[in-house]
Amino acid sequence: MSNHEPLNRITDRIQSREQLQELSPKGVWDSSLTAAINSLSFNTPTADAAVDKAMIALKAGLHLCNDSLDESHAYSQEIEDDSTGGYWHGLMHRMEGDYSNANYWFSRAGAHLSQASIQSRVSDYLRSDVDLEELPSGAVREALLAIRDGQIWLPQILTGAIAAQESGQEKEETRPVLQMIQQIELAELLAFTITAATKEEQMI
Repeated sequence: MSNHEPLNRITDRIQSREQLQELSPKGVWDSSLTAAINSLSFNTPTADAAVDKAMIALKAGLHLCNDSLDESHAYSQEIEDDSTGGYWHGLMHRMEGDYSNANYWFSRAGAHLSQASIQSRVSDYLRSDVDLEELPSGAVREALLAIRDGQIWLPQILTGAIAAQESGQEKEETRPVLQMIQQIELAELLAFTITAATKEEQMI
């Protein structure tokens, strides 16, 4: 077995989800993945602190993609001074509904290297697959317009849109759009984290 086969099995299982992740998950999606993620190791000890932090961030990210917020939080707290760890930390708090704390961690993470690809993919999605003019007016549509027309990815804008959606004051038509954008953000950050942890080309 290669060092990366356990990781491949985990990511394949996560990608097999037929439904988009909820904006505010209420429980772990597949509890059988918890131990597999926790035991993930490439058996290549390194003196490179960046790689070590990336491995911790990878576990934080995989747990979050499995809706395991507490497990994800435990790992991201170990690398609070790391940009990728801070980004996963912010995403966890957003998904638990602690929006101000989420934005705090996004600010701590700063301009992350994954954000160019996130902005590109999200903007393309909103231009090609969503008729924003047909969505109900409100805070979510305004946020989506700002994201579509923006030049850089600002996770705080998505946080505000999700907060508005989860407040119950927005129409449900906008929920799947936010879920898809969340999915893109998670996928791009996870791909970046895998690359950093494995020192190889993007695997997913």
